[in-house]
Amino acid sequence: MNNSNPSGVFHGVHDIRVDEKEAPVINENSIIVKVEMTGICGTDLHIYHEGLVPEGSVLGHEFCGEIIEKGSKVKDLNVGERVVINPMENGIGLGVSPGGFARYVKIDNAEKNTNTFSIPDSVNSEKGALIEPFSVGLAAINKTNLTKEDSVLVTGCGTIGLVTIAGLKSKGIKNIIASDISDKRLELAKQLGANYTFNPSSDDKLDDLIINNFGTVNSLNYAGELPNLNAAFECSGVGAVFSQSVNLLAPDGSLTILAIYSKELSLDPNLVVYKRLNILGSLFYTPNDFIEAIDLMASGEVDLSPIVSHHFPLDELPKAFETQADSRKSVKVIVDSI
Repeated sequence: MNNSNPSGVFHGVHDIRVDEKEAPVINENSIIVKVEMTGICGTDLHIYHEGLVPEGSVLGHEFCGEIIEKGSKVKDLNVGERVVINPMENGIGLGVSPGGFARYVKIDNAEKNTNTFSIPDSVNSEKGALIEPFSVGLAAINKTNLTKEDSVLVTGCGTIGLVTIAGLKSKGIKNIIASDISDKRLELAKQLGANYTFNPSSDDKLDDLIINNFGTVNSLNYAGELPNLNAAFECSGVGAVFSQSVNLLAPDGSLTILAIYSKELSLDPNLVVYKRLNILGSLFYTPNDFIEAIDLMASGEVDLSPIVSHHFPLDELPKAFETQADSRKSVKVIVDSI
């Protein structure tokens, strides 16, 4: 292993640089992964714009790579295996442990199917870098009580919204509505499984779209007819969209929130009570969500490649962040370490 380890270091708001660092050193319980590709996440952008982690942190938590060294006590993982990492186990790339915007990453307490997951050759490097965000979407779906006949709204068609749509489609959900202000992203939503799309910047009304396709329902505790919307996944992080979702949901509907908001929001609890709504927050995943994501991508049942809009080499990381931050230009930006 080359001792040189160029790494994407957070130096402050809007200041990320590729600095030269020493390569990590193996210990008995760790592995060293040679990074192949790493995605820039919405969380990375929050850090880029707002701080949130200590200066000097090496970012990057959506990555795949090859094990090139293993400690003497590491079981069931072997040199030469390609892997993806559950970054929540060690805070990898999140201000706790150095992350995947680097040539090499050390994974402490490496354990198969807990913080480290093998991927087959059918999952190339680009797809491997999408497994972590796909697991986020699957985790949200798996904790939401859905049937295949439910009408489901996904608001915000960035990476998390799009992978959630793909996950819903893989589970046989037949009626998926995607909402976003970008027609480009709505086209991707259609590719990944949305049956209907809605652009809030148009003159149309979302409740009309729902009513025209799924009808209305009545509630004993809520005046008038309501759109027959059974579930919503809020991925936009826009306060008005959150409120709209609460208002549109039918009685006994579910709102699952995957977005992070920059401002506090208000919620009328009477709406939640009158309509008997289930409101869930979803941020992390279980090992089973990772395994499901890998299986779906390895089988070819789900192909998330269309969401990748840009690739940049590691030494152009600042430009990659600038591009990801401009939603008019990008959807998903991947950083190549190979």
